[in-house]
Amino acid sequence: MRKIWVKLALVLMIVSASGILVSTLLSIKEMDYHFSFYLQDLSKKHSEEILSLVREEYQKENGWGNGVFSKLEALAKVLDLEITLYDKNYKILKIVGNHHEGQAQPYSNANTIPITLGNRSIGYILILHNADTSAMSLEEHFQIAHTNAMQWTMLVLLVMVSIASIIIARRIVQPIEHMSKAAVSVASGNYSIRVPIPQDKNELSELVHTFNQLIASLQKQEELRKRLTSDLAHELRTPLNTLLAQIEGMIDGVWEASPEHLESTRSEVLRLTRLVSDLDQVVQTEAGALHISKEELDVSEVAKEIVDSMKASFQRKNIQLNHILEPLALVVGDKQRLAQVFSNLLTNSLKHTEPNGEVVVSVVKDNESVLITIKDNGMGIPKEDLPHVFERFYRGDRSRNRERGGSGLGLTIAKGIVEAHQGEIQIESELGNGTIVTIRLPSLRLK
Repeated sequence: MRKIWVKLALVLMIVSASGILVSTLLSIKEMDYHFSFYLQDLSKKHSEEILSLVREEYQKENGWGNGVFSKLEALAKVLDLEITLYDKNYKILKIVGNHHEGQAQPYSNANTIPITLGNRSIGYILILHNADTSAMSLEEHFQIAHTNAMQWTMLVLLVMVSIASIIIARRIVQPIEHMSKAAVSVASGNYSIRVPIPQDKNELSELVHTFNQLIASLQKQEELRKRLTSDLAHELRTPLNTLLAQIEGMIDGVWEASPEHLESTRSEVLRLTRLVSDLDQVVQTEAGALHISKEELDVSEVAKEIVDSMKASFQRKNIQLNHILEPLALVVGDKQRLAQVFSNLLTNSLKHTEPNGEVVVSVVKDNESVLITIKDNGMGIPKEDLPHVFERFYRGDRSRNRERGGSGLGLTIAKGIVEAHQGEIQIESELGNGTIVTIRLPSLRLK
């Protein structure tokens, strides 16, 4: 299987080589085109200079003489030309330059240039570039040299592009290879591995950073899973051991199956049932599958019902339960679920507030939301435990929380229900100074 960096390097090489090849061919073609125009202009300039010289010598000698012939011979030698001079009657007067005997060029209107003096014709001249002269050879040498230079340049560029393509492809693909190896390592259970983040700040470095965050999140989830398994085993072990001891006592006859004893057994069964029910709700909320009915309801009425139902429990512990409920705090939601939120939060306040304490429940409308606050002056939560209070089975002081009962799932369930209503929940607390739970739900506007 061809590696991705090899494919990327080949693509870069092909694209770069195509660009270099096209540029080289266009450069050679453009050079040939303009060089041909240069030769044409040079030939035209030579012809004009020769004509001017011929006229001047003709005037000096008042006819065709040795002065014209010697000058033409010198020019033909210097410029490597073959020059044939005709008189006005088309008779050859002189042939100079690289001329071979028996190859005299006859007069031709297409090739000869008329020589005039004023309005009078005095003769004709034929100027030829011999194919075997050094002038023609110079043109060929120049074109060949230019073509060779472009070809060598193209070859060097192709080598440089190939090396650069391999280096760039390896540099781009290296983080991806590291992520691939890290993914295999994570799949085998190693969550401590991290991929080095490239120094360049681009999409690839962001991808590596996100990948590392994903591994960190998986590592945290794995730790929570292990702790959940441990806590769940502990929560189930206590009532199951109690039930086992009671049933074995009844079988052995050391524990009478009286109504009181059976009621104790029934309490343990109910405790297990509540724990399983709470776990089911936690799973549903975390999976986003918690069923929420949508109906118009007044949060103040829901809060008042729960406060009234729990007043007796607060009175038995000598704790004041007060409320500030603003009417028509309307939302769209599930009455039973919101009632469960109030019940869970008030139960926590009841457990962690000492006698002669106070708990205040308030519901007020705040712009486009309904603000719910449950405040107590209980023992509070340590600062280091606050970020974890919504986690399943989380306990700061485990022994103290077990003594006060509960499954450790109440806040987790409350958070899931609030978020299912498109709301948010926050907890502020200070050890020894009580706790404030704040819930904000989208309000329903009155028409």
